[in-house]
Amino acid sequence: MLPGLYVHVPFCSRKCPYCDFYSISALDLIPSWLRGLDKEADLYAKDWPGPFDTLYLGGGSPSLLTVNDLKTLFEVLEKFPLAEGHEATIEANPEDVTREKVKFWKSLGLNRVSLGVQSFNPQWLNSSLARTHTVEDNKAAIETVAAEGLNLSLDFIFAHAGQSPQEWAAELDQAAATWADHVSAYVLTPAPGTALGRALAVGVAPKLPGEELTSELFLLTGEALAMRGFERYEVSNFARGGAVCRHNLKYWHREPYLGLGPSAHSFDGKKRRANTSSVRRWAQALSSGRTPLEFEETLTPEQVRMEEIMLGLRLSEGLPRELVKDSDKLADLIKDGFLAEVGQRLKPCPKGMLMADGLAKLLA
Repeated sequence: MLPGLYVHVPFCSRKCPYCDFYSISALDLIPSWLRGLDKEADLYAKDWPGPFDTLYLGGGSPSLLTVNDLKTLFEVLEKFPLAEGHEATIEANPEDVTREKVKFWKSLGLNRVSLGVQSFNPQWLNSSLARTHTVEDNKAAIETVAAEGLNLSLDFIFAHAGQSPQEWAAELDQAAATWADHVSAYVLTPAPGTALGRALAVGVAPKLPGEELTSELFLLTGEALAMRGFERYEVSNFARGGAVCRHNLKYWHREPYLGLGPSAHSFDGKKRRANTSSVRRWAQALSSGRTPLEFEETLTPEQVRMEEIMLGLRLSEGLPRELVKDSDKLADLIKDGFLAEVGQRLKPCPKGMLMADGLAKLLA
């Protein structure tokens, strides 16, 4: 089992109103971030000799990085060799995608682009989500990535205020008609600390769909994409032709991965670690020869079991039956069509995936 490598690129041109990931717009800190990565790589290179079979540049907006920034980054990453046949993903905003950039990404060994189109409907894209790119930017970026032959994943956000099932189905049709062989579709659930979360709390933003309509949109997502050859392999992720995201499966399978950069997480099979969510504090710790950790924990056997249940219920492959004790609750969940018992595994049905986190609590 080879580990995965994640690099958090915490820079964005602006903060989206719904985003709860750590990111900043202070692009002048990129040189400091690159120096910090070099120091952090030195800290972990001995304990994580590799090879790694996945690399994921996430953010933030990794596509903001210039050619020189990426050259420096990949010089740092030479300390972590990649296995033959590796998957290497870069997250990209459509407005950043140019033919020259994609060619350069390809020359570095990046072979997969996760493109944040978010919507093909200008009403949701530029009003609800307040994105700065356009539907035309989405289409141009998709064509550019396709022209270079890189694997393509499209990220969408749905369940906007006023969004109908028909409108969402039309977007899924457009997605399926593209080069993309992977789609990620997330329900719009802004955290309280985000700009949209605050606006919803005080009633100055239109209310989001209620539970009934959100559930309908969620189930429609799986049904519509399945008709177009996409298999739901995780609650929010769909692939056709077997083009699953191998890196993200490491998280759900509890396989080892090393995270570099501020707010990045790591897991070595026993311990979980998370870096501080501040470029400055992270860089200062590394300059002082300290690990820039926010927390570190070793899970107990019971915590491991609960985590395996929780993560397994997010996957179409489910979890080993032996992890769950027999109970009336389990029998009812199978009877009511939330779970299916297939051989020695429990697999979530579509409406079970809709309440995966709740099922985990019921089966604790």
